[in-house]
Amino acid sequence: MPQKVYKDDWGTGSREGYEDRGAFRQMRAQRKEPGSPLLRVMGAISIVSGLCWGVFLATSTGDGLVALQQNHGPVAIVLLGLVASIVGKYLRG
Repeated sequence: MPQKVYKDDWGTGSREGYEDRGAFRQMRAQRKEPGSPLLRVMGAISIVSGLCWGVFLATSTGDGLVALQQNHGPVAIVLLGLVASIVGKYLRG
């Protein structure tokens, strides 16, 4: 394939830093992410639901932080989701 002569606005006539490639690109082989996608999704859902529950408890009563101190459910759900996400990242599914 013959070399193309380029003309630019600065009069250098070269394209430095670029590579001439064809229009066709080879498909890259997709890597499968390690871990269990089911556990990661379940962990993410439980983290979000625990946060939503905690916000609901904090905003539904006048004593926001007192309600969270009395009810440990949202914190437990968030911690369960965190553990499930970490286990799901490293456990093969």
